[in-house]
Amino acid sequence: MYDVFGDGIFVADGPAWKRARQATSTIFTIKTFKNIIVPAANKSLDGLVDLLKSTAQSNDQSIDFCDLFFRYTLDSFVQMTFGQDLDLFGTQYDGKTKGSSPSKLSASSLPFSEAFDFAQDQVDLRFSVVIGWKLLEGLVGSIGKRMKASCRVLDDYAYSLIDERMASRTYQSNLEKNEAVDGDLLGLFMNARDERGGGLGRTELRDTTLNLIIAGRDTTAEALSWAFFHLLMNEDLISKIREEAIEILGDENDGQERVTHENYKRFVWTNAIVLETLRLHPSVPKNTKCVVSHDQIPGGPTVEAGDIIRWSGWQMGRDASLWGPDCGEFKPARWVDEKGSIKQFGPYKFNAFNVRLDLYITVLPFPRQ
Repeated sequence: MYDVFGDGIFVADGPAWKRARQATSTIFTIKTFKNIIVPAANKSLDGLVDLLKSTAQSNDQSIDFCDLFFRYTLDSFVQMTFGQDLDLFGTQYDGKTKGSSPSKLSASSLPFSEAFDFAQDQVDLRFSVVIGWKLLEGLVGSIGKRMKASCRVLDDYAYSLIDERMASRTYQSNLEKNEAVDGDLLGLFMNARDERGGGLGRTELRDTTLNLIIAGRDTTAEALSWAFFHLLMNEDLISKIREEAIEILGDENDGQERVTHENYKRFVWTNAIVLETLRLHPSVPKNTKCVVSHDQIPGGPTVEAGDIIRWSGWQMGRDASLWGPDCGEFKPARWVDEKGSIKQFGPYKFNAFNVRLDLYITVLPFPRQ
């Protein structure tokens, strides 16, 4: 995994993980949402909506929503992270990716997105082969060569932007004045400092930014794809979203009034649909942790250093003892209380969302669709 993720938060442990976690957690403020995340997400969403409108008007082809959602999330996360527009909605949708696996669904016309997809596919394959993946990539030379080339594309893309920013006069001037360099998340990461006052180096910036894009792109696109699958199977929920959007944004505003950081929680049914989707289809369906030191799990077993703990969020979402006998049914109403507010469940029962960014990006497209 190192050639793709580096020492980013996905693969780091101990002090390296803590450093990556601190760098990421400190920059996600309300100001960041308003000035960086919201504009980037809206720009990509405009492209998605325009493409859907033009495709619907032609009325002669089906639409692969999964493909479009992977384009939307990659486009928006690269925009907010690096300030670069991949223009993944700049060409007419042709539906050629129909039937492909989700990780292959972003537009392949751009080297970065194509390399991004292949590298992720290959990492997934390595987990399937486990011990023999190096031998496989060596024997099947085309796979090994393409993997190296894909990782090189990712590195070159990230490092070129990082180096350009570091060499800029604005960055050097702000660094001397100890002022923030914002405009995108890269600028904020470059200004981040740990408890000792040290900043992230060139390689750490590469690892942190690419890990952020990988984390946000796939999880959000998968959640959107499953949510729209259930919406198309339950048309009454589409009516609820439309009514909610009209009530909050106004009728026929033609996109002038938008979902914002201030109002997205008011979309109760939209949030409920997203949460119910993630109960049944968590983007991270299983997880594993290694015990660092002796401990006693409340109401559970004693664990020792080195023990491996595994759990399945997918299975927990289908556990009748947690969710009742209707746990296998898609019922967003289970998330709405008698006052019309979203119910809150503890992480022991539902731990799919701990980051506001993913929830906001996932909710954002629904009222516009």
